[in-house]
Amino acid sequence: MRKSLIGLLLILSMVAVACGNSLEGQEVIYFGAPATDGPDGQAIQSSFDQFTEDTGIIVTYVGSENFESELLAQIEAGNPPNIALWPQPGTVRAQAEAGNLIPLEDLGVDLEEYRSNFSPYLVGLGEVDGVPYGGAHAVNLKSIVWYQPAEFDSRGYAIPDTWDEMIALADQIVAEGMTPFCFGMYSNGATGWLATDWMEDIMLRTGNGTTSYDQWVNHEIPFNDPIVKNAATYLSQIMHTDGYVVGGSDAIVSTFFGDAQNPMFERDGNGNPGCFMHRQASFIPGFWPEDAKEGLGTETTFFPFPDMEVPSDTVLGAGDMWAVLVNDEATQAVVDFMLSENYFDAIASDVAGTGSTRISAHIGFDTSKYWSPTTQKQADFLKAALAANVFRFDGSDNMPPEVGSGSFWSEMTELAVQGPGYIDTALDTIEKSWP
Repeated sequence: MRKSLIGLLLILSMVAVACGNSLEGQEVIYFGAPATDGPDGQAIQSSFDQFTEDTGIIVTYVGSENFESELLAQIEAGNPPNIALWPQPGTVRAQAEAGNLIPLEDLGVDLEEYRSNFSPYLVGLGEVDGVPYGGAHAVNLKSIVWYQPAEFDSRGYAIPDTWDEMIALADQIVAEGMTPFCFGMYSNGATGWLATDWMEDIMLRTGNGTTSYDQWVNHEIPFNDPIVKNAATYLSQIMHTDGYVVGGSDAIVSTFFGDAQNPMFERDGNGNPGCFMHRQASFIPGFWPEDAKEGLGTETTFFPFPDMEVPSDTVLGAGDMWAVLVNDEATQAVVDFMLSENYFDAIASDVAGTGSTRISAHIGFDTSKYWSPTTQKQADFLKAALAANVFRFDGSDNMPPEVGSGSFWSEMTELAVQGPGYIDTALDTIEKSWP
């Protein structure tokens, strides 16, 4: 039904072109953080090729590593792009509150249908006072641990279903003279976010599960609450137990997150990998060495982040969200297309040939279209979680910037350096920083 509607809209747009009452030749600028010539930027651009052919509207994606500062400069100069793509929904809400964004309803979006197709939870992340401004775009899966089945099988290791089982396996690996975890979180000015991801997965599985997680993210419980301290203690167990991490705890903050998994693909003189487990999101294969990428889904795959105090099907993820700064007919046509079920076709099938692992936030998207069986599996996981309302977005991305990308990142970095004795100081410092 929905696909038929989209097809009808495209036919009508072509009829409009033939009648001379068209938008042909109009350009819509789409500005975001993924580099224009990078894998994600090329994938995003490829998604509009058929749309341009059908409607004549030229959509130009422009990416910049200085996205937010450049966007603010463009807004202040009175020359914003038509559409912007943010990596954090919290920033979308901030821009809406600043009066810089167009409500989706003013763009002709059917809000009931939007909530149904993308889940009320995701839509709510881009709302201010119940008014949706943000358009859900791509999501990724964070509640996973990468491993190599052959290395587990040859040693008789079982996939851990619980935290205690994972710790017992880690202790066994250490006792056998090897290293259980890859862990690196250096990320230039964003160093620390990898540790916040660990914290968020742990928070979802301890305390009161999603209830205490939501309270924590919304500051309905303080950052130094005992539930949060308990989660930080679990994280410290991974970071600071002797022998658990490649290079020791000192290497955590100096190892680039995109290189952290490399030891898993390397072998020592005895044929042992440098590590056996790497907790990282579904996008990380884009950072793997080229020869390792060929083994995605076979030589290297993933298992779910293990259960802890609260057994749960809850899935932690993140993603990006677009919003409109210029309201015109061409932009409205692009918005209609981006909210359609088939918008992600070119990205999923990897038309651009970049190996993109981006996953559509549209619940109705046909996951069999993804080029990688591993991405299909992850997309099915996310699709079910969104439909069942057990998906939770990255907590730091939803906190005020002073905390989420400020004190939370920096204090988790300091915790990695200082050790478990710093937990109270870290949490007290973050709590004091909350605006």
